[in-house]
Amino acid sequence: MRRSFLLALWTMSLTFLAAAGSSPLPAADGPRNVIVFFEFVDDTNGVKGALEIIFNKMLGPGDQLIIQSPARVYGFSQATLAKPKAELIALMSDKLRGDITQAGQNYQQVIKDLETAVRNLEGFILPTDVPSDGSPETRDLTELFNYYRQGLANLTQLRKINDASIRQLTGAFRGQKGENHVIVLLERELRPVPRREALNILADMPKYAFNANELFLTGNTKEPFPVAALAEYFKQVPLTLHFIYITSKNTSTSGSVIENSGDVYSAFSKLAEATGGIRQTSSEPAGGLEFVLKAWKEAK
Repeated sequence: MRRSFLLALWTMSLTFLAAAGSSPLPAADGPRNVIVFFEFVDDTNGVKGALEIIFNKMLGPGDQLIIQSPARVYGFSQATLAKPKAELIALMSDKLRGDITQAGQNYQQVIKDLETAVRNLEGFILPTDVPSDGSPETRDLTELFNYYRQGLANLTQLRKINDASIRQLTGAFRGQKGENHVIVLLERELRPVPRREALNILADMPKYAFNANELFLTGNTKEPFPVAALAEYFKQVPLTLHFIYITSKNTSTSGSVIENSGDVYSAFSKLAEATGGIRQTSSEPAGGLEFVLKAWKEAK
């Protein structure tokens, strides 16, 4: 499930070949304990580049690393982190791509359901349009609205954030020496909506104008988890959260779309601000991690 932050596989036993060189970031005053969340559902582009930054530049001697994919948690022992960086990057790249693809299957099906609902709505409102199967849409418009609403409810269910699991995972660093950092790499979400011509017609239909505005023109605004409470917990650990919003989404969604990640963007932005972390928008994950590196260097 998307953003459920499941807890599993706290450690992995990995075997590698001979050591390879790297140029890690100089150690901080004490080790850095780092958790990186890869919150992707549709696009695996940029994963390898992000891992190259993490293993080759972000980690110094004695640092700890946990990587959270959309499906599982990967913990790395000091012995594992001492192994060849190229092998670590290649292996984790394969695993992350597989996890993202696996975890995103239900999400992609819901997006397809929403696309079908949009096509049927357009076929009903714009008589010259017909569904892809070539048959005209004859269902009542209210039923079509409900079909889209159900798909949106399914999407909301998949996007739920389990803040209790976030607490449990980040609590692993409580009481440990050094700096504690959480880095959230969030892939932008888009969802399909009817195109402008159909929305204009709906706006002139009193019975449906309000529902059309609610469903197709309004993004997510409800807080996805208790932000203030989680921020206070992070301060107690203590840890710093850095939020990177990834915008280069090669979406498979066709037609008109609306931003669907405003709620999560707002929540993690507030967490970053509350904990003294950075908040950046980047076209690629690696570019976002470079912002974190810069902040670490400037803090020394």
